[in-house]
Amino acid sequence: MKNLIYLALIALAMGCQSESLDIRANYRIRLQASSPGATLKVHQRYALPLELLTDSYYSKYGYQLQFYQQAGLGRLDKGSDVETLPVLQKVGVSLPLGISSWQYTPEAVGTSQIVLVAQQERGYTQPDTVRLTFQIVP
Repeated sequence: MKNLIYLALIALAMGCQSESLDIRANYRIRLQASSPGATLKVHQRYALPLELLTDSYYSKYGYQLQFYQQAGLGRLDKGSDVETLPVLQKVGVSLPLGISSWQYTPEAVGTSQIVLVAQQERGYTQPDTVRLTFQIVP
């Protein structure tokens, strides 16, 4: 009887060890971007509206956007035509939940790919990545 109780306690302890509190896999944020087109003109500013969607479980604040370019052929600004703030590469800037206005300005002729990564500041969710590829003409 004593061995049976020990065996039951060991089985119970093994079952508790296999549980995980990792919630990152089930909840996701999603970033949607409206591309201004496949062909853009150099030094011309284009509107790049972004929409951040998430489960209602998470707060409305605390999200970041990171901007990457392989060749550095453009500039991303946050805001509208009246007031804009430059966005540096590989530096997170605040990203509001819902629709926000951004602007992209190509700086060189050729193929340009930008990568936008939306993530939660505390890292509870998996980040979402959007890749946009443009052909820049004079």
